[in-house]
Amino acid sequence: MKSPLHSGLFRNIASIGILQIANYIVPLLIVPFVTRALGKEVFGSVSYAQNIVAYLTLLVTYGYEYSATQDVALYRDDKDKLRTIFWTVIGSRLRLFALSLLLLVAASFFITRIQDSPLLYAAAALINLGVAIYPTWFFQGIEQMGKMAVAGFLIKAIGGVLIILLVTTPADGMLYLLLLSLAYVVVGIGTLIYVVKNFSVHKPTTTDKSLARSIKKRAFPIFLNAFFVSLYTMVGLTILGAYVDDSELGLYSGAYRIIMAIMTVSNTPINIGLFPVMSRRWHASLSEGWKFFGKVLCIVGAGGVTISTITYFLAPLLVSILLGSEFTEAIILLRPMAVLPLLVMVSSLLTVQGLYGLRKQHLAPYLGFAVAFAGLTLNLLLIPTYGTEGAVWAWITSQVCEILIATTILIILRRRTHLQKIHTEP
Repeated sequence: MKSPLHSGLFRNIASIGILQIANYIVPLLIVPFVTRALGKEVFGSVSYAQNIVAYLTLLVTYGYEYSATQDVALYRDDKDKLRTIFWTVIGSRLRLFALSLLLLVAASFFITRIQDSPLLYAAAALINLGVAIYPTWFFQGIEQMGKMAVAGFLIKAIGGVLIILLVTTPADGMLYLLLLSLAYVVVGIGTLIYVVKNFSVHKPTTTDKSLARSIKKRAFPIFLNAFFVSLYTMVGLTILGAYVDDSELGLYSGAYRIIMAIMTVSNTPINIGLFPVMSRRWHASLSEGWKFFGKVLCIVGAGGVTISTITYFLAPLLVSILLGSEFTEAIILLRPMAVLPLLVMVSSLLTVQGLYGLRKQHLAPYLGFAVAFAGLTLNLLLIPTYGTEGAVWAWITSQVCEILIATTILIILRRRTHLQKIHTEP
């Protein structure tokens, strides 16, 4: 890597940063208005609905953010293959969206919160239609994120303004979720039309079935790993719903929103923007790929330490400004959470740039399952006794476990690469 700010890479990371600001920071900026309008209890119930729907979002994305991105990066000069990739992913995601709605209906028979507020959960679930048709992965693969990032930011900003103007009382919880979902759907429709018109990916008359099967096959282990990883991230709030009231859920959700926004904006742009570049480095030369990977890991680690330190010291100010005086108790939850940006940046780099970049995604579900099992066990042990603080420490411990396991896997792969090099040398 000639420079950490390599022009093309830095431009894409910056563009994805703008996109993530639209996705997370704009909603975070309206949180002060939402928490004050809805109150701690309604905010807790609304956040719980979003937590349940987040599991369905994992199903709809189905790992294509990385598998399809990798295919687009490799075949971006082949129009026929691009058309196959594009419509395979869009069609698959729309079918998964339909399945997600059926699963939500099925879940209503077992989760009383859904039975009590079905329209609230329907409004939250609509966001997955936007997820299904939002071709972020396509722009990532061709490394042209700028225009979509700006469009996404503008639409999210408009949605944020509408929420500030229209969400004014605790009775507006469903309206809040509906406006968030509609903003995402509008972005999805707009960018889908833009891609079809400007990149000549009109629906093909014939499809490369072998490539289509490959796309779906390689996405499955990534989906499994994402599900397992997200399970230990989200399961704390899910289990908390059975042990604490909406007021406690509101406190945890407030701290959770802040730390997730920080983690996503600091981690996702680097991960997604770097992935096509890292994939080509691995493909061209394993030895050079390892060197490049090591340099990136050092830079990301240093950045993670900085972000986590700043988050810890600014925790009281963040809670005061973003959540309000009613959420003061959330400070004791946010401060230990401050270490998570560092942990997530490192673990994501190991998994995404390491395992996925090396096309070893078939190993990822084993990693994800081990960490998810640890996280689920820790939450079930700690939450009944320690409540929200137990959920925080279960999350942190699970993240440390992921780093340790992922590092072990990569060390083994690195040694195999070294041995293969020795055996192939004359």
